[in-house]
Amino acid sequence: MAYKTLLVEKSGAVATVTLNRPEKRNAISGQMLADFLQLFAELRTDLDTRFVIFTGAGTAFSAGADLSERVDMESTPSLADMMRLQQLTGHDFIRNLENLEQITIAAVNGYCLGAGLVLAMGCDFRIASENARFGVPEANIGLFFTWGSTSRLTRLIGPAKAKEMIMTCDPIDSQEALRIGLANKVAPADKLMDAVHEFIEKIASKGPLAIRMTKKLVNAATAASFGDLHICEPELVERLILSPEPIEGIRAFIEKRKPDFTRR
Repeated sequence: MAYKTLLVEKSGAVATVTLNRPEKRNAISGQMLADFLQLFAELRTDLDTRFVIFTGAGTAFSAGADLSERVDMESTPSLADMMRLQQLTGHDFIRNLENLEQITIAAVNGYCLGAGLVLAMGCDFRIASENARFGVPEANIGLFFTWGSTSRLTRLIGPAKAKEMIMTCDPIDSQEALRIGLANKVAPADKLMDAVHEFIEKIASKGPLAIRMTKKLVNAATAASFGDLHICEPELVERLILSPEPIEGIRAFIEKRKPDFTRR
């Protein structure tokens, strides 16, 4: 199937999915989310594809959510309802990605921010180029790290480092990502895809059923349980949108100025 924002190429047991909005640094739009959900549905019944690589066209993996779609937002109950429903779509996105039976690898080239980091974290492995940068800029615009991603980041790198990344909004480079467990490997920028395919070859030589079962067992072992707030997150976002903070933050980002989060 053809997608409006993704390029999908298949070669043998490997599918390569390229986020294809380079003029927007592959920002994830509503259309891209819809394309991803359609792709995941198709992959669920694709018995020929064992590995899926995600990467970005141009110089970025993904700069995050496309805020230009929210430029005309006003803090109203109807907007809050819409944002709550968008959170449910975001949850479907990450869960459907994690539940794919294929082994998924994020080939992180350049910036991997916000929603782009959600995509990378949802993959089984992350192989980063030397010029990759990982970050969570949401608090800059008055939001927290949504789509169930705060708990996922915490499980990957630990609570102290997760708080640091989310609260400071400071991006980290690929070597720091490797050190804290956010990246599995780092490769030169011009050798990134070679490194990804070499990694795939190692796994491909092992028993397919054992690999598929291992993915499911590890995912089950690391799933959030008693403290799972994912089901409450849409309501938290709904409440947040009724405050002036995210509206001011998004407008400031688009207008390229510092937001005024003065309490009102």
